[in-house]
Amino acid sequence: MRILVSAYMKIAELVKQFNEEYPFLRLEVYHKGEEMGDVPSCTLNEIAHRKILNSFVIMSEMKVFEIEELFWENMGLQVSVFRKSGKTWLESSFTNYWSLERQNNLGREMNSFMNVETKRITL
Repeated sequence: MRILVSAYMKIAELVKQFNEEYPFLRLEVYHKGEEMGDVPSCTLNEIAHRKILNSFVIMSEMKVFEIEELFWENMGLQVSVFRKSGKTWLESSFTNYWSLERQNNLGREMNSFMNVETKRITL
């Protein structure tokens, strides 16, 4: 699957789409060091650090570091991807060369092993 990221997309909508596609991963968008997931009406262009913003597509075969680079290069935004492990979220920094699909599958395996339910993000 693909997620089209555009400048006028609301942060909450991006996070929701990412969660629907990858239920065992979480995308966090930062502005001035603060996580912006709790600002439902804020759009990416309102917090971007670039004057000209480029849209791009997130695909399941992309590696975590590639997604983080796309946000930085196209919008000047810092993002992080976290993987669900039981009841905690682990930053994927040690596995950032793994694809989103592989990360999500590992999260699924860990949670089925630990018998933990995932929560869907609602607006």
